[in-house]
Amino acid sequence: MTTTPADTTPKDPRAGWARRLLSTGSDPDPRFSLANERTFLAWIRTSLGMIALGVGIATFVSTQASRGFSMLVAAGLVVLGGAISTMSWFRWLRVEQAMRLGHGIPPARMGLYLAVGILVLALMSIAVIFTAP
Repeated sequence: MTTTPADTTPKDPRAGWARRLLSTGSDPDPRFSLANERTFLAWIRTSLGMIALGVGIATFVSTQASRGFSMLVAAGLVVLGGAISTMSWFRWLRVEQAMRLGHGIPPARMGLYLAVGILVLALMSIAVIFTAP
């Protein structure tokens, strides 16, 4: 009976999706990957805060005169929070891939989207405040 030698190549500990998405290039310095992950988590905290604020506005603002507007602002905050959380994952992935390939960090667009979204909600709030009876 002949035996075949055991496979001595080290197995990649990452899950299937991570192996597919991060298989190019070489592993960057762990400090940089961890900093990228901390930035991702900061964006997730921001998005969770926006979603919580939207839910709070929808739940606790109960004056009938501003009910429709408050629901619109609440929905806007929830949608903006969801969009920021989704974009933050793609941003994390783009930065991680750039580091693996030795390229520069791609420019961030999320800050602009967040600022514009908050500006629109703020202008809507100001409009309602000044037009309220």
